[in-house]
Amino acid sequence: MSITAESILDDLENDRLPLPTLPEVALRVRDTVDDEDASITDVAQIIETDAALSARIIQVANSALYRGLSSADNVQNAVMRMGLNTVRNLTTSLVMKQLFQATHPVVDSYLRNAWKQSTDVAALSAMIAKTYTNLESDSALLAGLTHCIGISPILVKAEDDPNLINDKSALDQLIEEIYPVVGSEILKRWDFSDHMVQVPAEHLDIHRDGNNGKADYTDIVQVALIQATAGGQGPLSNVDQDGVSAIHRLGMVDSIEEIDMSGGIIEVEEIRDAIF
Repeated sequence: MSITAESILDDLENDRLPLPTLPEVALRVRDTVDDEDASITDVAQIIETDAALSARIIQVANSALYRGLSSADNVQNAVMRMGLNTVRNLTTSLVMKQLFQATHPVVDSYLRNAWKQSTDVAALSAMIAKTYTNLESDSALLAGLTHCIGISPILVKAEDDPNLINDKSALDQLIEEIYPVVGSEILKRWDFSDHMVQVPAEHLDIHRDGNNGKADYTDIVQVALIQATAGGQGPLSNVDQDGVSAIHRLGMVDSIEEIDMSGGIIEVEEIRDAIF
């Protein structure tokens, strides 16, 4: 069976392409937060059913993004410090790694690289949002983690075509061509907001106008991706930064080469360690 960009997009359009679903704990937290009667205790109790998630929520609460005068030493304190809406986004972010798992060795290699890139971009996105904008750091983090989520179902589909899965050049070209469209559709199915759905679809467009000329989450992720992949491989890794309008909208013209943030790159690494 020959797999092509056209066949995958046709499967996507006709609901034949298996798309990943959000893990149950993320759905439960989201539904609870959306309940106007929900309390911090209600949300904390859901998170506490997952020991690994609990530990990472506390770790993020004590990271550069949210660190307070004293440490948050339990889930309830962490939720109280960050707020329900932030915890909803962070819970989704912290369970995303489950969606980057595979058994086929080629697919596993691609997904490992995609997750590494996603966490690098997410950590940078969070700090760019915090330092250069009034946008929410937790939303920027989630946007960074989901910018290439479309790669996963493409790779799973490619397993059905032995020639494609073993032809790195052809597979790379296929992924780059359609992963933004597939990723955007996944986030639509997950009921993400429009500004988040936009990120996978538009993050490679260096000539976009942002949000009516203002910086948005797509701008943040785009600049973070340029920074994370500079000099390496990828569609934006060697882009002429003078032509990237997002850099200007973010006010980072003088600092893109070495993002000048309070605490520097150590803070970015600290955030990445919490989500990796």
